[in-house]
Amino acid sequence: MVVGKPPPSTYTRMMGEEIYQQNFEEKDYERFHQRLVEETEFVRSLFTQRAFDNQTRKLGYELELCLVDKKGQPSKLNHEVIEQAKNPLLTTELAKFNLEINGHPFDLSADVFDFIETDLSDLYQQVERAANKFDVHSGLFGVLPSLTPEHLNPDTCMSELHRYDLLSRQLIKMRGQPVELNLKGEDHLIIEKNDVMLEALSTSLQVHLQVPFDEIVPAYHAGLWSSMLILGASPNSPLIFGKSCWQESRIGIFQQAVDTRNVEEIRDGIVPRVHFGKDYIESLFELFEDNFYYSPILPEVVDKPTEALHHFNLHNGTIWRWVRPILGQNSSGEYHLRLELRVVPSGPTLIDTVANLVFYIGLTEGLMACGNDLTQLEFTALETDFYAAARDGMKARVHWIDGHQDSLKNLILAQALPLAQSGLKIIGVEGIDKWLNIIAARVSSEQTGANWIMQHWKQHADTDKMVRSYLRHAASNTPVHLWPKA
Repeated sequence: MVVGKPPPSTYTRMMGEEIYQQNFEEKDYERFHQRLVEETEFVRSLFTQRAFDNQTRKLGYELELCLVDKKGQPSKLNHEVIEQAKNPLLTTELAKFNLEINGHPFDLSADVFDFIETDLSDLYQQVERAANKFDVHSGLFGVLPSLTPEHLNPDTCMSELHRYDLLSRQLIKMRGQPVELNLKGEDHLIIEKNDVMLEALSTSLQVHLQVPFDEIVPAYHAGLWSSMLILGASPNSPLIFGKSCWQESRIGIFQQAVDTRNVEEIRDGIVPRVHFGKDYIESLFELFEDNFYYSPILPEVVDKPTEALHHFNLHNGTIWRWVRPILGQNSSGEYHLRLELRVVPSGPTLIDTVANLVFYIGLTEGLMACGNDLTQLEFTALETDFYAAARDGMKARVHWIDGHQDSLKNLILAQALPLAQSGLKIIGVEGIDKWLNIIAARVSSEQTGANWIMQHWKQHADTDKMVRSYLRHAASNTPVHLWPKA
């Protein structure tokens, strides 16, 4: 079908804005806290008055990718590639070998995934054309297998924006100790850093789902469940510095890489800034109010009206829940609520990426229809299942919403896929079979990106060769379950 031109708007990230202040003093934290109190009270009034869009359903996305040279090594040219592409929808990430595509949002219409596929393909091709000018390729990895600790040197590999350096310094100041990454899978990886660069290991697909106000609480609970379940179908980051870690190591990496807790806070069981959740909720405002639990990382005060919610959104953007609540405004100034679903890795291909997005949204929509059944399982059990799914992939034994336990593979095939299909049909989305069939085939064959990477590693033990082979297969846009065995 012919897909129309996308609308000229995107969902913006507050953490994507530059920070201009050089250092922070106690008075800065006090002023920021006061602005945060004022803006949060304004948000409380919005919830009391139900002053949110209660009709619109929209879908947006952000996709992080890697830049790779001909040898299969990371290429530190994100600034040059973005300058060459000349598209404001392409932005830098923490490391010079990463960049991000900020896709357009679309109404959740019958053809929404055709629009997204076209939009993503167009933006990705712009990146690839620009990268090719420098003899570099773009690639979609959860973690780029050819990365080494040397690629995480902030002096040579951190993108040249002040906010990245400031975030790194603030993180270490708050912790009072180095950042330790400790992941145990088949191998045991332990590494320490005195900066935030471990976060640069992970690249992801972030899905933005805007729903009517009346549906936001069931959507949040459904997002928690769908996030756990999709981890079994989409892992793509098993190999870190030549160590076999989790099926989806990004989950452990990100939680540890931006952990601002000091020794005492860790000992006292303070919940880290990156977390699955603390419990089920009755109002989304509970999550925004809970933001006061965390100290600001970047307390820059700017002269903007309370209604702009600048400080509220800046602070919310430094609390990385895997299902993150976001309060936004449309072009006419009306406020809306959406969820940022953050657990899916990038890749391996564009077609796999869209299939993951379709499954994620379909499953979330299908689970929303289950109502109170989503909150019957103890929250701690759901949280345990989430990390088991990240660690073990589809082999993990997890719960279904009725309390029944089975392998994640069996639950995806027997329960989650049919529910995703019915969820999309409920909201009138068409042409979904080709996408869900990719998920079904990937899960049935157990050839995820993670398993393909590990097969290749065990066969050849050569990450550069692996990356080159991976990029050749990905260039054909063949789903990963059809890639030849290593």
